[in-house]
Amino acid sequence: MVMDARQKLVSLLRSIGLNQYEAQAYASLLLFGEATAGELSNRAEVPRPRVYDIINRLEKKGFVIVEPGRPVKYRAVAPKQAIDAYLKIKEEEFKKEVERIKSLAEQIEREHGQRASKDESKGVWVLNSDNVLRAGLQGLLTTAKEHAVVTLNPDFLAEYGNTILPAIEDAVNNGINVTLVVPKGMRSNLAVSGDVDVVETEAELPPAVIVDDKKAFLAIPGDKKGILLDHPEFTRSLKAMLEPHIGYI
Repeated sequence: MVMDARQKLVSLLRSIGLNQYEAQAYASLLLFGEATAGELSNRAEVPRPRVYDIINRLEKKGFVIVEPGRPVKYRAVAPKQAIDAYLKIKEEEFKKEVERIKSLAEQIEREHGQRASKDESKGVWVLNSDNVLRAGLQGLLTTAKEHAVVTLNPDFLAEYGNTILPAIEDAVNNGINVTLVVPKGMRSNLAVSGDVDVVETEAELPPAVIVDDKKAFLAIPGDKKGILLDHPEFTRSLKAMLEPHIGYI
């Protein structure tokens, strides 16, 4: 019974990020009480040459405290207290990693962004993943020079509202005329600020974005995918299909 509890605890500790020996050592201290390094090595089945290194790492992560004396003993910190401390460490590490990636992204854009813009070719592109689709929506709206038309339905708004609505607000704040087309009765559910022209329609339109009559995005129904049209002729054709159902765009 105790072995089952220990194995389950070790598995849970591994899931939150401790390695195998760290999980075994903490589980042993928590289940069986304080121990010397030698006792912990035997109980937790941790190699003796590695036990001090493992204890030091657990102490830094907030899972173990040291009781000075002869001999020195080690005690498990209560799980909630230990995991709260560990979360703070991981959050700080995550923030640093995000800042590092942002800095690298800025450097890459500075040094190679212009080259990518020159190499872009017009055509039709499939956005095959959630992250790529979100980036495509944001990127498309940032390219607007004069106006943009966005059609939404409740499902797409629920899934991607946190991406597209801030992008719409940014476009409006940059002086872009934005027309937002939604189903009848949906206007009240929109949390968007700024001078956005909201049009309600009876038509069931697919989620789409049209920018300056040159570029467009069209969602693929029932799938987290989309089509990016970087071609004026294709974009005008999409706009022509939508216009009769909206009245004006």
